[in-house]
Amino acid sequence: MSQPVSAVLFAKDHAKVASFYRDAFDVLAASGDADHTVLEFVGFKLMIQQIPRHLAKDIAVPNPVLRREQASLRLDLPTRNLERSRTIAKLLFGTIDDAPPPWAERDAKFHLGHDPEGNVFGAMSVGVA
Repeated sequence: MSQPVSAVLFAKDHAKVASFYRDAFDVLAASGDADHTVLEFVGFKLMIQQIPRHLAKDIAVPNPVLRREQASLRLDLPTRNLERSRTIAKLLFGTIDDAPPPWAERDAKFHLGHDPEGNVFGAMSVGVA
């Protein structure tokens, strides 16, 4: 039996970050507890893991949040409705850019964004918008 592809994203406030991805990308929380949440995308599981609180207390997330573009990993996540995802991302203190990145084709259905802690992701439209 094959296992789905998965990734772990560590967060200062796991509940806030998990809610962001769950709601902005309209996916289900498969499991979780006070320190982690597993979200199920099609063929992919994303675990949002709480950074241990004794370490997290020393991490500052600026307001407004700064996009961490120099990270060594970017998750590209599917969305059935890019406009809905963009609207909800803004409500939850993240963003999905209005235009594709400069290196993508202008009619690309791929946009960059960041979550409430500044983690960069790609949003790939696989639906109607």
